[in-house]
Amino acid sequence: MTKLKIRIEHLREAFGIGTAHPRLSWIVEAESQGWGQTAYEIEAHDVDGKPRRTTGRVESDQSVLVDWPFAPLQSRERVSLRARVWGNDGKESAWSEPVMLEVGLLHPKDWSANFVSPSGEEVTKSNPSPYLRREFELRGGIQSARLYITSLGLYEAEINGQIVGDQVFSPGWTVYDQHLRYQTFDVTGMLQEGQNAMGAILGDGWFRGRIGFGGGQRNTYGQHLALLAQLEV
Repeated sequence: MTKLKIRIEHLREAFGIGTAHPRLSWIVEAESQGWGQTAYEIEAHDVDGKPRRTTGRVESDQSVLVDWPFAPLQSRERVSLRARVWGNDGKESAWSEPVMLEVGLLHPKDWSANFVSPSGEEVTKSNPSPYLRREFELRGGIQSARLYITSLGLYEAEINGQIVGDQVFSPGWTVYDQHLRYQTFDVTGMLQEGQNAMGAILGDGWFRGRIGFGGGQRNTYGQHLALLAQLEV
C-alpha cells in the first residue's frame, strides 16, 4: 500500500512556525516500480479532530514545497494536517498520519513583553555572564503555556530550575540590525500553581563578542545585552 509522510517547510515538527503560508511537502513510499503521483488531497482539522478545510482532489504531480492551500494562518493558531495521493496506477493511498502545526507570533503587535537588560556592565571588556530572574504566581488550572523568547546576545532560560529546550547558542547568529530570531517552547509541564520562577543567563555571542582577526573587535552589533521573553499561560 502506498504511504506518505508530510513535512511543513521541510520540518517534521512545525511548532512556532513563523509564516502564515507554510509550504507543504510529502514523501511517498510506493510498493510498485514506476509509480508516479497524479493527484493529491490535503485536509486541515482542529486540534480536537474536527474537520475544517479540504482542498478536494487536486490534479498535480507536485509534492515538494506545495503552496499553502487554505486561508492565511493567524498567530498562535493550531492546525492538524493530513494528506493522501493518487498514483498513475489509478489507486489512492491511505491518509497520512496527522501532523500538528502551531503558528508563532507573526506580527510586532503580538508582543507585549519588553526587552530587559542587566545594569552596571563595562561594555569595553568581557563581563561575567549576567543572570536575570523573575518570580511570579499562577492561579487556577494551567491548561497550556507557551514561551516566546529571544535575546540580543545568547541566552539559556530556566523555569523552576529546569532548562527550557535543548538548544545551545540560542537564538543563533543573525543580522541583528535587520532581524532577530526567536524561539517558541511548550512549557506547560514546567509550570505549577502557586509560586514560579523564570530566569535566563545571557552571553555576548556574535552580538557584542570579540569577532575577527588580530584581537578582533567588540560590540559589532550593539553594546548592551538584552532578553525578550513572553510567557503566555
